[in-house]
Amino acid sequence: MLVCVADDPQSSDEVVRASTQHAVIEPCIGLHPWQAHEYGIRDVVNLLDRHVGSSKVKCLGEVGLDKKFRPGTFKRQLKLFELFVDYAREYDLVLNLHAADAWVEVFELIYKRGVDRAYFHWYTGSIELLHQIESVGYYIGANPAWQIQQRHRNILEEVSLENVLTESDAPYNYRGLLMTPSLVELTVKYLADIRKLSVTDVEERVYSNFRKLFSKR
Repeated sequence: MLVCVADDPQSSDEVVRASTQHAVIEPCIGLHPWQAHEYGIRDVVNLLDRHVGSSKVKCLGEVGLDKKFRPGTFKRQLKLFELFVDYAREYDLVLNLHAADAWVEVFELIYKRGVDRAYFHWYTGSIELLHQIESVGYYIGANPAWQIQQRHRNILEEVSLENVLTESDAPYNYRGLLMTPSLVELTVKYLADIRKLSVTDVEERVYSNFRKLFSKR
């Protein structure tokens, strides 16, 4: 299975359409916090009402907050993100979360509002918060950026495999590293090597995590 995320209403529609043509795609709809300045509450409500409950959508993403790259729109981001959080709780949806320098705010918001299923994309927050994320059953993404980012390597060395999903983040270019689906294989091997496990063991664990996260209760 491929979990495909969206950045805005248009890409959300495209991902849902692609999922109807290819059964392997698990679609996510959302509004990236980098795009928050271009949309309002009505736009988000229209997007959610268009897809949630009437299609195969089980996931909202990429959604969240960003204090690192877009601090100037944080208040607007928060208002829009709260809508996604409320829909996730009401319809038992997965939240695929972007939370750059807002890890604590995002975690506290979704936990206090009773969201059961969440996945922190490219987590680089504190180890202390990582353990809180694990303790409530949320997941973090093992991103190809580990190859050049020490902070993310530290997280992957610490996190329990029970709380890991792999991600490609394609087609993002991070400091010259072009994210592609083929890099997921390298990430699995890295996770296996640092834990002295077989690649098969890690693949089975990650797939089990995926099924658990995306299975409706």
